[in-house]
Amino acid sequence: MVASLVVTGIFALAMIIAAGRAAVVLPAGARIPLHLGSVEHCYLVPKRAGLVIWPAAGLAVAGVLGGVAASGLAAGWVPGVRYVLAPAATGVLLAFEVGALLARERETSARSE
Repeated sequence: MVASLVVTGIFALAMIIAAGRAAVVLPAGARIPLHLGSVEHCYLVPKRAGLVIWPAAGLAVAGVLGGVAASGLAAGWVPGVRYVLAPAATGVLLAFEVGALLARERETSARSE
């Protein structure tokens, strides 16, 4: 269980670092994509909001799923599910965040050339 918390924490920290890097690299007027399941559900939000929403979503998912996995609600679950659920979900959100930020960075650098 400790390893699960450590990995989840590392993923959450990576989300914060990615947002911090994007805050420096992206121009002030950049709009950050928020993907809600598919390309059809992609919303562009202002830079500041997007850089706060992505890490906040990661921390919320990590907290909720980590709390459920550690509580009595997961007592009957297979141990592998309890230990992998929070890091896996946080890792997926990290991948989506990094993909969205890199896509936006490439798009803004292509416009400036």
